[in-house]
Amino acid sequence: MRSARARVLVSALFAVAALSACSQPSSTSPGLPGGPGGDAPVSATHPPADPSRAANRGMVTGTVARADGSPVPGVGIEVKSMDNPAKPVPELVVTTDAKGVYQWNLEPGRYEFHIRTGGTSITGQAAPQPATVTAGQTSTVDFTLT
Repeated sequence: MRSARARVLVSALFAVAALSACSQPSSTSPGLPGGPGGDAPVSATHPPADPSRAANRGMVTGTVARADGSPVPGVGIEVKSMDNPAKPVPELVVTTDAKGVYQWNLEPGRYEFHIRTGGTSITGQAAPQPATVTAGQTSTVDFTLT
């Protein structure tokens, strides 16, 4: 009886270990960022891997500042495509750096930029800003919090 119980216990432990191993993502798993066939992040600090695709994009850069001109780090910038059909946006949000600066690589088209301060200690607001992105060019969209 004991050996049958021990075999069942050992079998159950192996099954649990096998299931645990299956549920752990691997950096080389297909479909995961960085893995074969996976999508790598796209941002100003991680440009698209395909150089021909990067050449077909434009850069939007800007700053977020307070009314006194001081930079505001940690502000989220969101973008919405105004084209029909809408252009894909590679990231949900980018964040301003320590100098209040952000950058975004986007496909050519018309966009509307918004700041997002909700959930942070940053106070103030700014009106949405439109921008037209042209391949190979840089557009500037600045915000001043009021």
